[in-house]
Amino acid sequence: MAINWIAAFKLIPWSDVVQAAPTAVRGAKDLWARTKKSKKKSTMLDGGLPAGASSTEQLLQRVTALENEQLEASALITTLAEQNAHLVAALTGMRARVKILSAACLLLALGVLVALMR
Repeated sequence: MAINWIAAFKLIPWSDVVQAAPTAVRGAKDLWARTKKSKKKSTMLDGGLPAGASSTEQLLQRVTALENEQLEASALITTLAEQNAHLVAALTGMRARVKILSAACLLLALGVLVALMR
């Protein structure tokens, strides 16, 4: 089974994965930071209204911020899904090659047995 994993890792386009990794990590960190910041803001808003701002303005700002976060989160999820698709495609190709290699090994083993029996 270890040989299959080694073959799978050889088939993965690591240059694409390495190039996309910093973007995905940065996006995940930014999303996490904004989520924490949003939780703090929502608890602050529950405590009372700041002077000079109406609750309608605050709600509009909050909705806009949430929409922006949702768009960025969906972009991050899309990037991760694309990476996952590349990995699945590589593993599918590897699975087909392993089947062919297994059949070839079986035929070779049968050939050796026949040669030894003579």
